[in-house]
Amino acid sequence: MPPRYFRWAAILLFAAACAGSPNSSIANSETTSTPPPAPNIIIILTDDLGWGDIALNGSRLIKTPNIDRIGQEGIQLTDFYAGSNVCSPSRAALLTGRYPIRSGMQHVIFPHSQDGLPADETTIAEMLRDTGYRTGMIGKWHLGHTDEFWPTNQGFDWFYGVAYSNDMAPFDLYEGKTIIQSPADQSQLSLNYAKAAKAFIEEGNGKPFFLYYAETFPHIPLFVSDDRTGKSEAGLYGDVVETLDAGIGIILDALDEAGVADNTLIVFTSDNGPWFEGSAGDLRGRKGETHEGGFRVPFLARWPGRIPAGSVSHEMAMNIDLLPTAAAISGAHLPDDRVIDGRDLTEMLTSGASTPHDLLFFFDGNDIVAARDKRFRLVLNTFYRTMNVPFEYFGAALLFDLEKDPEESFSFLREYPAEAERLKSAVQALRKEVAGNVKEATSHLPPTDGTPTGPQLND
Repeated sequence: MPPRYFRWAAILLFAAACAGSPNSSIANSETTSTPPPAPNIIIILTDDLGWGDIALNGSRLIKTPNIDRIGQEGIQLTDFYAGSNVCSPSRAALLTGRYPIRSGMQHVIFPHSQDGLPADETTIAEMLRDTGYRTGMIGKWHLGHTDEFWPTNQGFDWFYGVAYSNDMAPFDLYEGKTIIQSPADQSQLSLNYAKAAKAFIEEGNGKPFFLYYAETFPHIPLFVSDDRTGKSEAGLYGDVVETLDAGIGIILDALDEAGVADNTLIVFTSDNGPWFEGSAGDLRGRKGETHEGGFRVPFLARWPGRIPAGSVSHEMAMNIDLLPTAAAISGAHLPDDRVIDGRDLTEMLTSGASTPHDLLFFFDGNDIVAARDKRFRLVLNTFYRTMNVPFEYFGAALLFDLEKDPEESFSFLREYPAEAERLKSAVQALRKEVAGNVKEATSHLPPTDGTPTGPQLND
């Protein structure tokens, strides 16, 4: 027989002996190692909370000890962005991992809107449910209010919340498809959300869970219970945010009491910048605008044993990154039949890695209004009074150096023309890619043609 036969025979005999030996390290590693349990995942999304509205980001008048605790026991991202500068598109971006224009969700949903997040989009909830997760949603949906678009048709086993923003009507509180309070008592809404979250966490049935907790506030109008009135130094707005913070404290306590805190990734962020009240910190702009203050939002994450406590990262990221991150840490299958714009943030959160993005793009409806890399942010469009000001068509796009001037006060287009051209080229390429997805926005005015208003649900 050839000599190599004896070599392979010896290897196989040695392997067999190791497998049968109780003292073998090979045998021990194969028989005793078990994969760690899949982590629970909670995403807390506030509505219109500004970058500067939490104490950890410098708020002087609003106290947010429970929100701050998430970052103090985990990580704070200073350069995290919402997927849009307004409600519905940002929520679509978060749940699908895609820029909202890709799902046709680039505009705000109104009570008379007849569209919503398409059923063929894959949400975080659908992805995780297919992996064996128990899935629940609490709070503001705002991605369509007919059966086709309702949360329970988008991957959530259970829903407790409202159809859209609290300045819209009818504004009822639902469990599943059943109205349980009409109209919703907004002074008790945050507390009711927190109680529902506590019950969901306590339900535990041996499965890992995903909870999407989408607060109604501090979107206006503002409401707070009598016992919390006048508690904050920041007026009614501050009372509302501090009440919201107390609700998050209930969630954190529930995780501790259920013994699952150490195996839970909890994320806190906002859907866009502040509206008529609230603070964007030193950032320029607010909700609906194209500058940093419209898009940059708080981001805190805690995952004991995986995310080092007290971490701070200045790397850029966006809410489109939450779907691929959830896929990576849960072992779920990331959709491979469509473009996923988000990237896995696991190494960035746990090991201080650099951002996985070369560029991020910023949409206002159908339009790409800005693009940023690690240092520069190119702004192509802004607003002045009732005017839409398309800088690029005037030959005067603005190039901001976020290292030198994070307030976006001065353009350095003259100093860095090559950087501006590089970002412009990337914008043009993406515009071409999504040109077929352009759609007209629904008018915010109530219809006069008999179009149904409010949720249209079958039992």
